[in-house]
Amino acid sequence: MSAKTASFDSPWRFWPGVAILAAAMTGYMLLSWAHMEFVRQTVGLGAYLGEGPRLPPEVLMIGQINKAVAVLAAVAIGALALHRVGPSRVGLTRVAWRWIWLAVLVGAVAFALRLVLAKLMVVVMPDWIAFMGTPFALDPANGVWMSVGFLVMTILVTPFAEEVFFRGFLFRWMSGNRPVWLAALVSSVMFGVAHILPPQAISAVLMALTLCWLYWRTGSIWPAVVAHITNNALGISLGLIWSPAV
Repeated sequence: MSAKTASFDSPWRFWPGVAILAAAMTGYMLLSWAHMEFVRQTVGLGAYLGEGPRLPPEVLMIGQINKAVAVLAAVAIGALALHRVGPSRVGLTRVAWRWIWLAVLVGAVAFALRLVLAKLMVVVMPDWIAFMGTPFALDPANGVWMSVGFLVMTILVTPFAEEVFFRGFLFRWMSGNRPVWLAALVSSVMFGVAHILPPQAISAVLMALTLCWLYWRTGSIWPAVVAHITNNALGISLGLIWSPAV
């Protein structure tokens, strides 16, 4: 079976897929609620809106860990273990290097598009600039290992977890039960909504459509992961350059 054909073959029927999706979202919401309550009791919710001190790296890491744990647990237990299928069913398979290099280009273009959208957003709504700053700066007071941990979560772990869930499971499940174009559109919009801020959300939807195409063409999730890593790495790098430590 070719990789292109395999990407249409979903081991999850409609309602079992809905249950897996609901489990992931429920787990994430519960963990996020606990996280937000912790933030409210410590630095305050204003830190999320660009007010007051920047968020401590451990608070940011908790948010990223919550998402990774929720979606990976839902995939590992609900999508794979309970259905007795292997990791290849969510695209964890080898792929030719030419797709990896193409993925790097896709990630770089997606990042450039995100910058353009952010600039346009500020032109339309100047007050929106308060939302554009990075919430984290490399500060010696944070500790080297805490800073490294945050960067690892942002650049490596979160892209892997999101791609396994949004492309490896969600897009593949939808494409096995609905037309592939609809599966790509709906899963990409859901991916964009998860990013909340409009400039990031819009660029995330457009990038996700390309990532769906990469997965559909190759049957492997790794090109999507690499593109996502490239996009996040560029974003973090630029944010650290433009934002002085505090």
